[in-house]
Amino acid sequence: MKKVMLLVASLMVVISSFAGYTSDMINRMETKEKSVEDSFGGSNAEMKEASSVILDGWNDELNKVYKLLMSKLSKKEQEKLRNEERVWIKRKERVAKGAADEFCGIVNGQKLCGTGYGLEYTQSLINSTKGRAIELSKRYEKLK
Repeated sequence: MKKVMLLVASLMVVISSFAGYTSDMINRMETKEKSVEDSFGGSNAEMKEASSVILDGWNDELNKVYKLLMSKLSKKEQEKLRNEERVWIKRKERVAKGAADEFCGIVNGQKLCGTGYGLEYTQSLINSTKGRAIELSKRYEKLK
């Protein structure tokens, strides 16, 4: 009976460790996002600061899972992921600029952007980075 109990307990530990790098990461970031949102007010400057803190958090998570994933890959697969990441970074920046440009217009031949430009740019970066972190964490979980 003790052996069965020990086996069940061991199995539960193993299952919980596999259950979730992705869900753990999302939970960490949801907690961080809530904390950041609660600590900043509603001014434009405070919203920009909060967005920057959240983006930094997702960048940290992305870098962490990228390194974990790279540690599990062969040299050939590492090079493939590195190149994929370079393409993703360029696309992320292009998408963010396109989203933010919605807050710009041409006045007397000059491009002028509203106060929403920076917030939209950062929000787009957050969305892309979050999506990429989740994508890579799922790939990492498959290799674990």
